Amino acid sequence: MPRKPDPTLKPAIIEKVTEHLHDTKLEAVSVRSLGRVLGTSAYPIAYHFGSREALIDAVVEHLDRDLADLRLVPDAGPAALRHWLIAVFGGLEHRDRFLAARLTFELGAVETLDGRERERLVHHGHLAAIAAWCTAHGYATPDAEQAASEAVCAARGAQWAALVDPDGTDVDGALRAIADRLASGAQVPVA
Repeated sequence: MPRKPDPTLKPAIIEKVTEHLHDTKLEAVSVRSLGRVLGTSAYPIAYHFGSREALIDAVVEHLDRDLADLRLVPDAGPAALRHWLIAVFGGLEHRDRFLAARLTFELGAVETLDGRERERLVHHGHLAAIAAWCTAHGYATPDAEQAASEAVCAARGAQWAALVDPDGTDVDGALRAIADRLASGAQVPVA
């Protein structure tokens, strides 16, 4: 008779792999190497996740768990926009947020080569949220889309700068400046 799966094992694997990824390049991670990190065979990983990619996706979702329900309300004021940008793209002084940003770049860089689209979908969600905010604040549709694209690219640029030069980059300050630029272009007064 087969053993019943231990429901505590999957979250424990995610936690242990998350800790391991803080000091390990994603390209150096395989199911077999993760099994060694866990002190077991590759079987629990394959059983609970099916693949290395699914496990890495579970780690990214775990790192972004606080963002799952975070929404930018289109008619919210500049303070809410600042808060949203910092919550989504900033806070990189925290170890797990830094790892989440690093994994986003690592996964996004190779995603199109393996047919996955998680990071692209997340990116488009960010574009849509900011474009909706801009539209609600009087930007014409093409201008809202352009402003959203520039804002998300600038936010990702600030993240990248922090990844390559953590001590020389103020990501949250850059994100506040992005929010202020968006608010200054609003055609409808913002509170």
